[in-house]
Amino acid sequence: MSLSTSRISKRSHQACENCRRKKTRCPGERPACSTCTRLSQSCQYSRNYDLWEGIAGGESAWIDRLQQLEEKMNLVLERSTSNCSPDTRELSATGDHHVMSTASNFDERIKSASTMIELPAQDQIKNHVALYFQYCHQQPLWLFEPDDFVTTTNLPDEVVHGISCLALRHSRRQGSDTETDQLCRQYTELAHGLINLRITRGTVNMSTMQALCCIALAEYVANDTHLAWVHIGLVTNLIKCGNIDIEQHGGKSTPNLEARRKLFWSVSFLNQQFGPRCLSLDILQDVQRPRYMTLNNDNSSEMGVAPPQIPLESGSLSPRGSIWIYMVQLGSLWREVQHYISHCASGHFTPPWSVRSGYTMIGAHLMDLETNFPTTHRWDSVKFYERSANELQRDRGYWSPWLYLQFTYHAVHSVINHPFLYSWRPQQSAQLSVPNTFWKTSSELALIHTTWTVRLIDLLVEKDYQLSDPSIGHLVAIALTIQLYYCRAADPTVSASAQQKVEKCVDFLGHLAEKWPMSRAIHKKVRMLVQSAFAVSPGSTNTRMPRRTISIDTALMWDILLQTSSQQHSNTAGKRLFEPSFFEPPNDRSLQADNVTVETEMFHHPLRPVDTLDGGQALPPYSSTVPNRLSSESQESENWRNDALSSINASVDDALVQGSLSGTVCGWSPQGLQNDVSYMNVTRDPFFQFQDQDRPYLGTWEIGNL
Repeated sequence: MSLSTSRISKRSHQACENCRRKKTRCPGERPACSTCTRLSQSCQYSRNYDLWEGIAGGESAWIDRLQQLEEKMNLVLERSTSNCSPDTRELSATGDHHVMSTASNFDERIKSASTMIELPAQDQIKNHVALYFQYCHQQPLWLFEPDDFVTTTNLPDEVVHGISCLALRHSRRQGSDTETDQLCRQYTELAHGLINLRITRGTVNMSTMQALCCIALAEYVANDTHLAWVHIGLVTNLIKCGNIDIEQHGGKSTPNLEARRKLFWSVSFLNQQFGPRCLSLDILQDVQRPRYMTLNNDNSSEMGVAPPQIPLESGSLSPRGSIWIYMVQLGSLWREVQHYISHCASGHFTPPWSVRSGYTMIGAHLMDLETNFPTTHRWDSVKFYERSANELQRDRGYWSPWLYLQFTYHAVHSVINHPFLYSWRPQQSAQLSVPNTFWKTSSELALIHTTWTVRLIDLLVEKDYQLSDPSIGHLVAIALTIQLYYCRAADPTVSASAQQKVEKCVDFLGHLAEKWPMSRAIHKKVRMLVQSAFAVSPGSTNTRMPRRTISIDTALMWDILLQTSSQQHSNTAGKRLFEPSFFEPPNDRSLQADNVTVETEMFHHPLRPVDTLDGGQALPPYSSTVPNRLSSESQESENWRNDALSSINASVDDALVQGSLSGTVCGWSPQGLQNDVSYMNVTRDPFFQFQDQDRPYLGTWEIGNL
């Protein structure tokens, strides 16, 4: 039986044969329950109970047992009054002695629980540890080091279960996806039970919080989003209670301090990437009209305490240094993007072209991040497209964070320029009076960066590189929703290209769905969105002409974009935490308001096809000190500029006389310098810093990637 069965089912397994036959409540004491003892009956338990308890329910059964003891304690206290009779006092004393003796033996019974659960064999544990460090270490969480697992015999049980529930997703074990999901869930619940016992007994340590991070990520992967939120919040509070969120040993580096720092930044990434949307309640201005306000980091002030230092990386196969912390940094920006999407969904947001808008702030942060991003990690420097598959597999601890950076960078550009955000209400365009310049620029950026996302997918397929982070599936789904719009573009070339990109995204998500239930859910949603997008409107009269409009199911689109929001009615993962009667049925009006289909027509014509073959501009701006020139050299330079201007004017005059401007004028460069950019002075051309310095200077440059 699965560990996720209901409490009623668990109690039926705990009951003895007599109580089960009479359908009465059984206290469940072993070897004989108090009910059978009181009735002088022979008490027997089924062997199915022992089997079920030993395989799946050891810790959970003891938790239920503890709750029963608490109920007995309350009954004993209620019956222990000062006016009780001697017989009652004797009964009370007997009950107290029974409860206290049971509680005193509780630790021993917990210690014996591991034998009842039957941990995986040592060879299986070693296999799970190997899979974890191959596919999960720094992909995305950084919780352990290989040196911590030199021996697996003394590992805490909760760590074994936490690692196993993640590693099993990458194993090649025989069995269906349902069996893998069930086994991963069992490991997750066993780790959860052990963690709860440690919290109850006050024996929380580093392994407790590390295991919590593992099961939170495992629950997100399993599409148990709300349960993952509960555990992310729990480990966040434990870190605060343990003062791990404050650096108290600046400048020092020991294995214990580094482990604490890795734990803090891993939990920070969990909150940024997978945590629930945070709302700030404002009741200071008017308590009769409470409001939720958005959080704005730009207006915050620095505190007097410092967070933990960046953890030091050692033992990496990559000579380029640590990249993991840049993944955490970009994850923080992605958190702001999710807040911005939520703000757009509310319908009350600042126009994106405003200097105070979230769009502008996110763009500024993204430019700062790109400016400070090390050259050694950039596209043209690492040359992912030239690496062999074996080389990529040997250093997954570097390439998986690098891929996250690439996908997320393009997703940030894509989603803040998503056509749906500014056209999902039919009256919205008229209300906002969206400038043509903004529509043109945002449409161009959305097309460029979603094209880059598909280019990354092609590389992953070509290199046969297996992703370790299911959140990338969400980023691919966002790119798909944007390319849907261009499937109805007026340019047939753009339309055909967009349809191919949509198919690639759907196929890629289908491949991820074979491994992760979260990707399975996203894959199902995007297929429904694609099907509804190309459905013929019932009011359409002309079915022969090619359609220029696309039908967008707004509720489904928001459900895809707002992955960390619980405001959508279709997000039902939280119902697994509560009784069925807990939730009120949704309002019919709100459902009708959400379930709206918007017809959108695309008028965008790209300036030119998006080219991703050369990698685009990945190098940072280059500048150097200009040497002091002698007066003769200055005069020579002045003569050079005058000759250049004369040549340009002569060329322009000739072109005007002929009635057209020759294309060579725009790409002009002095004779002898066109193929040698080392002679060019940066101060003479403000656009030189954007050029690909490994290519001839042609007066144009590529943009679009990190």
